[in-house]
Amino acid sequence: MGGAPTLLSNAETFAQLAVAARIGPRRYGHSGLDSEPGTVLLTLSGAVARPMVVEVPTGVPLRYVLQLAGAPPVPQGVLTGGYHGNWIDAAAVHDAVVSRASLAAVGGALGAGAILPIGPETCPLGESLRVASWLAAETAGQCGPCRLGLPAAAGGLSDVLNGGGPAALEALREVTQAVKGRGACKHPDGSARFFASTLSAFTDDLAAHVLDGGCGRPTRGVLPLPAAGYQDAEESIPSGEKLAVDWTLCQGHGLCADIVPELIRLGPDGYPALADASVPMHLRGRAQRAVRRCPALALRIEQAPVERPALPPGTGRKALDSGRG
Repeated sequence: MGGAPTLLSNAETFAQLAVAARIGPRRYGHSGLDSEPGTVLLTLSGAVARPMVVEVPTGVPLRYVLQLAGAPPVPQGVLTGGYHGNWIDAAAVHDAVVSRASLAAVGGALGAGAILPIGPETCPLGESLRVASWLAAETAGQCGPCRLGLPAAAGGLSDVLNGGGPAALEALREVTQAVKGRGACKHPDGSARFFASTLSAFTDDLAAHVLDGGCGRPTRGVLPLPAAGYQDAEESIPSGEKLAVDWTLCQGHGLCADIVPELIRLGPDGYPALADASVPMHLRGRAQRAVRRCPALALRIEQAPVERPALPPGTGRKALDSGRG
């Protein structure tokens, strides 16, 4: 602008303003809904045959947009608004149109326009755990809710999937609630929204994991995350390693929780509890230091499994209600 370097903080918004200024408000208002005129750019990924970015007028049925990308006819869930957004189910997809008001009415969010469906063949909680671990690793380390709360929440979701039962679920709800509105930026709030939406959208699967030991489906990694090459440029993603405790040796000194509190917290009995088994690259050095300094030699670093094995199908599944309004 005026020969000086200029940052456009939201290119799509500036593009819309340019179109509106060129064709005038009357003609611009003829596209899309009267309440939200114009078009939006949608990024479609996840369980789709044709990942794409598509521009559509507001008011177009969401199911039509998903059909364009080759999504499952009846998706298990659709994450709207990206990884700081909300999940909606197949019934909501059928009713929703592309607009902020319509998506909000069915519990979704337009956000930055990311639409990510998943099919019935993958565990939705396992998919969410992958995203949760990545969100926790994306912290800038500037405040406690982000640096400590998000890894603890990801660890809590991992505990739920690994048979932690109702106690693990309640602990996850508490830590998710604790990070809201307390961060130095909006990353904790958006991540907490994703956690809360996951717990409310997949109640049957949650019940299967909490009450029956699992849903019986593998985690196929349908939701996209940065490719492996990203690890070389950015350290804020999982390293492929995890921390493990040898309980036959652990004496509850608690030194490990002091060195790397993002990954290890002390339980009510004074013994360590893994807040997040996976080790992000930016915490790898401190995790190794915790292993070296353990007086009982009870802590070790292992290679994390690439994919969670399928658990035996549960029986007597039922929706799990937290009992809260």
